Amino acid sequence: MQRLIILGFIGLLVSCSDGKKTAALYPVDSLLHAQARYLSEKKALLKKVIVLGGKQEEISLSPKDIIAWRNELEVFTALDVINKPINRSYYSIEDISDSRSNLKVKSFATKEDLPVRYIKIYYYQTPNKLRRLEAQFKESNSLYNSSRDLAMDFQQFGDTIVLTSYNIVGGQKMLLDDSVQYRISGTLSGLN
Repeated sequence: MQRLIILGFIGLLVSCSDGKKTAALYPVDSLLHAQARYLSEKKALLKKVIVLGGKQEEISLSPKDIIAWRNELEVFTALDVINKPINRSYYSIEDISDSRSNLKVKSFATKEDLPVRYIKIYYYQTPNKLRRLEAQFKESNSLYNSSRDLAMDFQQFGDTIVLTSYNIVGGQKMLLDDSVQYRISGTLSGLN
C-alpha cells in the first residue's frame, strides 16, 4: 500500500512538471514587436520593390506608428507557428557554423507537413546578435498551394539589433487558375 502511494505521488509530480510552459523555439513575435517599436520610434523610411507577374513597382513610405509597422511586417508573423505546443516537438534544432562567413547558424527544421519547413537564424557570437533570419513557409489545401521564402537582414546599432532589409519570394497556384509568382524587397533607412 505504501509503495502504491509513493508511485502515485511520483506520477503526480511528473504530470505537474509536464504542465509547465516550455520556452519558444524562437521568439518570432517578440522580435517583430521589438522591430516595429524601434522603426516607429526612429520614423524609419521603407523603400519597397514589388515584382508581380513580370511587372515591377517601387513604393517609398514611412509607416506612421507601431501598428502600421506591425502590419508591414505581418507576413513574418506566420513563422511563429513553430512555437505552438503541438508543433514544437516536430522541429529538430541544429547549431552549425556558416561556411561563407564568421556567423553561426541555428536551424529549426522539420520533415513533417507543417507550414514552416525551416527557420535559420544567422548570428554573431550569441543568438541575441542576430544578423539574418531565413525561412520557408508552405500552405496547401483543396483550393490552392502557396509557398514563400522569407529573409530578414539585421545590423547592430549600439546595443540594438535593427532590421535593415527583407525579401519575400513566393508563388501561389489556385485550383483551375494560373500560377502567380511574386517578389517583394524592402530596404529601410533612417535607422540610427
